[in-house]
Amino acid sequence: MKVSVVVPTYNRARSVIEAIESVLAQTHRHIEVIVVDDGSTDDTAARVAALRDRRITYLRQPNAGVSAARNRGIAAATAAIVAFVDSDDLWKPDKLERDVDFLAGHPEAAAVFSDVEKWDGHVFVSSFVAQTPVFSTLVTGVREGEAIVLGRREMHLCLLQEVPILPSAFTIRRSVLERTGGFDPAWRSWEDWEFFLRLATWARFGYLARPLAVVRISPDSLHRVDAESGRSAMLRLLRRERHRLAGDREAVMAIRRGMVRLRTHLGWYYLDSGRRRAALVNYLRGWLETGETELLLRAGAVPLSARLQALSAALLCRRRARRV
Repeated sequence: MKVSVVVPTYNRARSVIEAIESVLAQTHRHIEVIVVDDGSTDDTAARVAALRDRRITYLRQPNAGVSAARNRGIAAATAAIVAFVDSDDLWKPDKLERDVDFLAGHPEAAAVFSDVEKWDGHVFVSSFVAQTPVFSTLVTGVREGEAIVLGRREMHLCLLQEVPILPSAFTIRRSVLERTGGFDPAWRSWEDWEFFLRLATWARFGYLARPLAVVRISPDSLHRVDAESGRSAMLRLLRRERHRLAGDREAVMAIRRGMVRLRTHLGWYYLDSGRRRAALVNYLRGWLETGETELLLRAGAVPLSARLQALSAALLCRRRARRV
């Protein structure tokens, strides 16, 4: 079975070649590799051309973001199965073989993802996905190497709280991609979470309990440099989902936990950046929208100037007024 592999890239001339080579080295040989250069200004084009492999198609477009780049690759794909690998990442040699075998044996699954190894600088995590707080509870008792089909409801509730799926570990049926509409080009980062959450409202995922991809976080990775706007966009999305799912108590509680988690991590980001005012406002707004005492306590732990103390007091008065 043929697989189209979409590789979006922007100014990653060295690492994208390593990513492509890990795809070309797959034990599943029936592939096409679609490299979408999102307006790079380095020598990406020359390096890709030097690989001289007929299975590679190189496409170039003006810089439009990773969502648009992935969608360009999807539009050019000719196979019934589509996989993705980001230009920083690598695949284990048997990654595609295991994905294809799983989808062939589980027609009820729209897509499949695996565990990953993660390098963040010198910090190595050998099993990143299986250690995520929420998803790990769904796969308790699943042994390494096992493959399962996840329940649609439980996966949807999980994705309202966290995103355990990484694009480089994800493979999907092309027909499902077409029905879902691909990635939203308005999202230039954190687009994967939005896409997976949208997909989970109606489709089922498979999970391979084995690290089949290697994710490498660099200082200029989108999820790092765009942490503020990405998390803010997800908070807006979750607020919309809370309104849409207002009659579903279990989903609303999951959304609340997801918002608390996002607010907590956003606060850490602000504090690490020395932005105490932003951290304080973030925690207090999170407390106003969720009622979670943990966020209020975090706000109280932010070192405050006299001006920030006045701001904090004003927001507390606003909360009390809402209760009257």
